[in-house]
Order: sequence, then C-alpha cells, then structure tokens
Amino acid sequence: MKTKLLTLLCTLGLMLGLTGCGGQDLPMEATFDGYTVVLGQTTMQDLIDEGYEPHLQSRQDVARDGDKYISFYYSLDKGAGYQFWVTVCVPWGGGADISSETTQSLTEGIVKSVSFSKGSTEKMTATYNGVDIQELSFEYAADEWGAKQEDDTSKVTWKAPLKRGSLKLEAEDTFEEVFYELTVSLSQKEFENMQK
Repeated sequence: MKTKLLTLLCTLGLMLGLTGCGGQDLPMEATFDGYTVVLGQTTMQDLIDEGYEPHLQSRQDVARDGDKYISFYYSLDKGAGYQFWVTVCVPWGGGADISSETTQSLTEGIVKSVSFSKGSTEKMTATYNGVDIQELSFEYAADEWGAKQEDDTSKVTWKAPLKRGSLKLEAEDTFEEVFYELTVSLSQKEFENMQK
C-alpha cells in the first residue's frame, strides 16, 4: 500500500513538473516598430543603436550582501509618442560607491523588465505576444493569459504569473478602470540564470 501511494505521489509530482506549474510560458519580450526587446538578452547599447535616447530615471539605493546585480531604471525615446521604460541590471562590484555600475548601465545594462503605455507608444507599433497595446484590455489578458485583478491597489491592476516572471497591466490613474500600461518582467532567479 505504501509503495502504491509513493508511486502515485511521484507520478503526480512528475506530471506537475512537466506541465509547468507557476504560470504560462509566455514570451519575455516586447516589440517596438519591429524591433524585439528580449528580456535577459537585449542591452542598453542595442537600444541606443536602434536610435533610442536613454534617460536615467532612478537607480537601486541599497545593495545587500549576496546581491549579484544593481538595477537602474531608464526611459528610452525617439520623441513624443515613441517612448518606453526599462529596468536594466549590471553586475555589482560589491562596494558602496556604484558610480562605475551607473556608467556601465548606460551601455552594458541588460534589460530585465520593460514597461510601455498606450499614450507613450501612440506613434509607434508596440506589441506583447503579438497583441498591439492599443487593442489590449484587462478582459483579453484575463481570457488569454490568465491575468487576475489585484486587491488593495491604488489604481486598477491585473497580474498574470508567468513561468519565468510576471506580467502586470494597469489603468492610467486611480479614476480610470480601463487598461493603459503593460509591464513584463523576468524574475530575479530567471535573469541570473540567463547570465550564466
């Protein structure tokens, strides 16, 4: 009896592992006017070479022992209506002064997350998983990607857990209930595994 139970549990565990619990295996990328930003691979230099002008918006304030990377948040644009945002990571040298990492992030930073909105991309074609952001809705994300509305958020927010990260959809502000902005992010573990 114990052997049968153990066999059943092992089989069930194997089946769960093969079906990929933890979310859908959706692309960890976004496409802007035909250029695909692949999370964990695309660098800031790649985006600069595509003609985007980078603007450092913020950076990680604190690094802890054991951290391997420092994060920086950039906006990239080619003018009004041609803008999106990325979080990029560079290896952390371990010191309190991260000025060398800041300099390095401008060209060598690897994209870990990308965000774009209907307004910021109104003059370009911006897609996720083949869907133009101008056509995207919370309902579509729920039906096709398993997104669920989050509770206790200041503005309407839906999230879909992905196998390698997450997908977040938000309204423009607290007064709106329609989709406006999309963020696709790699998990820290997935990002670090891709850098090996």
